[in-house]
Formats: sequence, structure tokens, C-alpha cells
Amino acid sequence: MDNRTKDQKELVVNWHITEACNYHCNYCFAKWDKQKNELINDDKAISKLMDEIQKLPSILNDKYLTDFESIRLNLVGGETFLNIRKVLRITHQAKQRQFSLSAITNGSRLNNELVTLIASNFDSIGFSVDSLDSSTNIKIGRTEKTGVMDTDKVLRDISLIKELNPSIDIKINTVVSSLNRLEDLSAFIDQVAPRKWKIFKVLPVITRENEVSQDDFIEFLERHSSFGNIISSEDNDEMTDSYLMIDPIGRFFQNSILGSGYSYSAPIVDTSIKEALNEINFEPQKFHGRYKTNLITMQEVF
Repeated sequence: MDNRTKDQKELVVNWHITEACNYHCNYCFAKWDKQKNELINDDKAISKLMDEIQKLPSILNDKYLTDFESIRLNLVGGETFLNIRKVLRITHQAKQRQFSLSAITNGSRLNNELVTLIASNFDSIGFSVDSLDSSTNIKIGRTEKTGVMDTDKVLRDISLIKELNPSIDIKINTVVSSLNRLEDLSAFIDQVAPRKWKIFKVLPVITRENEVSQDDFIEFLERHSSFGNIISSEDNDEMTDSYLMIDPIGRFFQNSILGSGYSYSAPIVDTSIKEALNEINFEPQKFHGRYKTNLITMQEVF
């Protein structure tokens, strides 16, 4: 079975487990309606959500005639690894249900314990890196009291994770905005040697600040065309309705059709995942298209 077939039979569910983050990136879309209580604080709610997620392949296959066979639970933030104990509980519940696990992190809070947890339990780990320049990272908001984002630390952590688990997939996520549109990340990508590099055009869900034109986005891609075999690029249209996303209180959410904020389902644990799914838009063809992008050449992208 080739990677494309394998990827397309695996349903990826993106659970934003927390809105909390030690950074304050100005174009971060991980901002939701008022949060009463995040699901990760309630072990019973976590278990119930996992039970409902487990039903998704069958529901989608019946509804859309897809052929999903397995689930990858992708943990996202905020910053995913702010609380290791909560991540440990989720990891245990996911493994009980034979979900594969992945996560996205800014890498700033990783320590030896978290590196070992990731290498031992996760099939892939993605690092969010938008810039190698400290002044640009400050403008973006990738900074906290202890200092600005340290990409050298990210490289060290990736190296250690690979050493502990040579088969783990390493991915890099980059959001292209007006702040980093002229940057060249080639040297960093060469050092990381990721399986996939996902390059997103900044999505103006919460704010239109730092928007970038389609021409500038394409120019960024062309600058990195030597990595065409690992690049998966997504503009605003490709990101809309192509993800199954769950917010910190357990609702499906999608970009609002009005172009500002989100539309939400009812909380999954209060109804059912089948009912909640009917309340949002999801396009399986777009979902599959995200995996096809990584298999075509940069010339075909343009």
C-alpha cells in the first residue's frame, strides 16, 4: 500500500485541547467563543469524547461513501504540551482505542520527559516554525517572559526525538504572512529533513492583520521549490471545510461562512458525534486533496 492510499484511509481528527498558550501570535486562529471549562480537565468527558470519535469512520463512510479505516488523533493548542499530566491522560485513552497519535507544538516547553513521551507514543510530531529571525518572531508574537522562540532548541529536540524513535514522522508547519513572506527557511528545513512541510497562507478568521497576497504566497512557495517533494501548501479555500476540528470544550467548529469567526456544533459529549457532525460543513474531497498535494510537483501546484 503506498503512502497516499494509507493517508487517505486514515481519518485525522484535530482536537484543540486547550486555548492556553505561552505565545501570543497575532494571527493565531485558536481563539474561540467564551470557554466555560476545557474538556481536558474532566477525565470522564475525555473518555466519552474518545468513544464518540471512535464512531466517526463508520459514520462518514455511510454518509459520504468514503473508506476510512483508522483514526489519527492530532492534538493541537494553544500550546499542546503546557500540561504533561493532561496530555498523558489523553495519550492513555487514545492508545486504549488504538488511535494513532500526532501533535503540533511550538516546541518551547519540551523537556526530556516530554521528548520521551512523544518518541514513545506519537506517530508524528509537528513543529510550528514561521521565522528564523528573532525580530520577526517578536513581531509575530512568538515570545514570552523567558525570551523569544529559540529555533536552535527546536533543532536539538527534533534530533533527540529522532534518536529515540527513528521511525517517527517529523513535520514543520509554517504560516506565511506579511511579516515573514520574504524569508528563506531552506537551511532550517535542510537540517530538520522533515517528512512533510505544511505551508499555510495566513487565514484571516480572527483578524485581517498581516494578511498576505496570493502572489506573495506563491512567491514564498517558489523560493522553496527545491523542497517540492515534501511541501503541502494550503491557501484559504483549501483550508475551509477540509478539516475535522474540535474545540477545547468539545464542539466541532469550522470557519464561518460569513468570513469572520467560527460556526459551531453542539458539544459532542452532550449530544452525539453524529448529530454534531450534521451541524457543520465537512468536504471529504478537500480532506483527501490535502494529501494529494504532497504527491505532486511544485510545477503542478503553480
